[in-house]
Amino acid sequence: MSRDAPNIIDQAIAWHLRQEHMAAEDWEGFVAWLETPAHARAYDAVAMRDRLVAAAAFPEPDAMPIAANDDQPASRGWWRLAGGGAIAAALALWLVPTTFGSHATETVYATSDGERRDVRLADGTQIALNGGSLLRVSGADPRSVALDRGEATLHVVHDAAHPFELRAGDQLIRDLGTTFDVLHTGERLSVAVAEGSVLFQPDGAGLRLGAGDTVTMAADRRIVRGTLPTAAVGGWRSGDLSFEGIPVGEVVASLRRQLGVDLRIVGDLSRRPFTGMIHVTGAADRDVPHLAELIGATWRRNGEGWVLADRATATR
Repeated sequence: MSRDAPNIIDQAIAWHLRQEHMAAEDWEGFVAWLETPAHARAYDAVAMRDRLVAAAAFPEPDAMPIAANDDQPASRGWWRLAGGGAIAAALALWLVPTTFGSHATETVYATSDGERRDVRLADGTQIALNGGSLLRVSGADPRSVALDRGEATLHVVHDAAHPFELRAGDQLIRDLGTTFDVLHTGERLSVAVAEGSVLFQPDGAGLRLGAGDTVTMAADRRIVRGTLPTAAVGGWRSGDLSFEGIPVGEVVASLRRQLGVDLRIVGDLSRRPFTGMIHVTGAADRDVPHLAELIGATWRRNGEGWVLADRATATR
């Protein structure tokens, strides 16, 4: 084990305990921390043990033994163990804590650009996370999730008595028995339905979307409805990206999520609308030049990254 492991475990525990009270800037720091694979593995280990502890049955406080020289019962909560070494040892040895906090702790799943992750919830719902995504699952209600950023394709197990809900920003999407894709960025929120239906509620005015229906809400809250072949919904999983009138800046962001490379735009190219389909092979040295050709741009390597520029501007 790396000498840094105990320190990483301490950090993972600290992030785990802070989540209920974190502000927006804290979440940004948390996502950045998770981009290191060792950090993500440590956090997953802490969250898993948290769930195991929550599911375990422990004696009532009155039944707990008290040492003869103790005036007070043992401290409550495994997070109150002394210092980093003790906490790391508790995790490594799976020590059973005296009890667990009464508050429900949400579970966070995060991916860095170029990384994908499949999540299976307790009810059997399956979620595929694209790169650069952050998903939170409520500890109080596992059929309530929040996509803080990124893209996810969901295959939801239907339960009429307990609808599945996904929140993206301040918008709520309620499942009515379906498979659907959600993209949430700082620029827009898009929902596309592959089968079944969902209820999209911008500002409380419900829009029902069926198979092949799409809805996009821009940052100015303007809503555009459309259609998409159901086979193309969640196409990012097979490397197929579909765009209709989407600014090039967002197209590039989609490719960045897929490839996990530094891909930047210079000039005014980012605002140009693009309509078309792009197949991503996963090889940046093929996919970036192909994108540049489709959007009428030049490309160049910049160290480990890539830079795109408007072709007309580059030839001046």
